Amino acid sequence: MKPNSILLAVVAVILIISLVCIWFYPSVQDLATANNTWNGIKKTMGELHAETITSLDDLPDVPKDTALIVIPNKDYSDEELARLQQFVEGGGRLVLMDDYGYGNRILTYMGTGITFAAQPLLDPLFCYQNQKMPRTTDFSPRIQEQGISVITLDRATALSNVDASEAMAWSSPSSFLDLDNDGSWQEGEPEGPFPVAAEFRLGSGTVDVVASPGMMINSLYERDDNLLFLKYLTGYEAGTERILVDSSHLSTAPLDVSKIRLLEIRRTLSNPYAALGILLLVFLAVSIYTMKKGDVLGSTR
Repeated sequence: MKPNSILLAVVAVILIISLVCIWFYPSVQDLATANNTWNGIKKTMGELHAETITSLDDLPDVPKDTALIVIPNKDYSDEELARLQQFVEGGGRLVLMDDYGYGNRILTYMGTGITFAAQPLLDPLFCYQNQKMPRTTDFSPRIQEQGISVITLDRATALSNVDASEAMAWSSPSSFLDLDNDGSWQEGEPEGPFPVAAEFRLGSGTVDVVASPGMMINSLYERDDNLLFLKYLTGYEAGTERILVDSSHLSTAPLDVSKIRLLEIRRTLSNPYAALGILLLVFLAVSIYTMKKGDVLGSTR
C-alpha cells in the first residue's frame, strides 16, 4: 500500500473515532439541549417533543401553532430581536425563561414594562432542598384551571412591573430578593410575594415570561407540576404543532457546539434529496477510482 493511502486511512480512522466520541460523550453544560444529565434539558425536550434550532433564521415564516423557548444567556443583535418580534406578532408563542441573562433586552425591545429583577429569589421556608429552590403555590385562576397547584423553581429571580391581569404565578410571602448575595434576609431587602411568571399579548402572538429557566432542567421537570406548567406555557395541550428551543443563545462548551453541528449534519442527511446526492457522489468517486485502477492495470500489461 502506498504511503499516501496509509496516511489517508489513518486520518479517516481518527476522524471516525473522534466523531463517535463526540456523539456519545455526554454534555455537562448547564441547560444544554444535548445534556441528558441532571443539569441539562435534553430529557425535558423529549417530553415536550421539542426541536433544537441553532439560529433564529430557522424560525418558520408562518409562526402560527409554533412555540419558541428562549433562555437568553447570550445577547441578541438588533436583527435577532426584530426576528423574535416578527415571530410573535405573526402568531407565534414565545416562552422567555431567564434569571440573570439578557431577558430584559428582549422585553424592552418588545415594548413591555415587565422586567427581570436579576437578583436571587430565595425562600428559606417554602422551598425544595434549599432556599435557592423556591416553590410556588399561588397561581392565577387560568393556571389553576389547568390542574397546576405547585411548581419548583431553581436559582430563580422575580419579575417587576407586572400588571395584575398579566401575572400567572407568585412566590410565597416568606421569599425575598437577596440584593447583597449573602444568603440571608437583611433590613431593606424586598420581601415577597413576587410575580415569577407572566403572560402578555403582542400582535397575534403571546409572550410567556418565567423567572426561572432552571425549572426546566432534567432533574426538575418531573418535580411537582413543572412539566404540566411547561406544557401550558408552550401550548402543548392546546394543539401547538412545533415546539422549538433556541440553542444559539445558550452558554455552550466546545463539546456542545460539536454535538449541535453533528445533529445538523444528521438532519441534513435524513433528507432524501441529500441522501441521493451523497449516493451519487460516492458512485462517481468509486467509478473514477475504478477507472483509474483499470488504466493502471492496463498500462502494466
